[in-house]
Amino acid sequence: MSAIRHHIQSLERYVARRGARLTRAELPESVHGRVAAGHITLRARLSPEEELLALVHELAHWLAHRYGEDNTHCPSQTVCEYEAEAVEALVMSRLGFVPAAAHPATDEAGFPTDGLLSSSVVRVRCTSRTICQALGLDLDD
Repeated sequence: MSAIRHHIQSLERYVARRGARLTRAELPESVHGRVAAGHITLRARLSPEEELLALVHELAHWLAHRYGEDNTHCPSQTVCEYEAEAVEALVMSRLGFVPAAAHPATDEAGFPTDGLLSSSVVRVRCTSRTICQALGLDLDD
């Protein structure tokens, strides 16, 4: 089994243990995933690499932004997206698939959390740590 498939299965088991649902369904071409009310949906027929990226991204939303169905604690949709992209960049970098510096969430300074509010940095780091633990990765912090 490829490393990517192994990581996807590890996160699927984590999602199930935490009481959320994960399904694959037809979504618009521009949408790789979405999350609502404890249900993560990934677009059917993504490549394994795209699926892992989408799963990490949507899991980041579910873990960091599930304060209520209306996301009342998330300052804005844009901030929530930046946070999820930063989590995605950190986790994928930790897995060795995508260097953080090459990810769109990274600015000129080179670190995914640069430019985020301090409260966002805390959410990003905590969420990244949680996902890495679900993947069985040792943490160096």
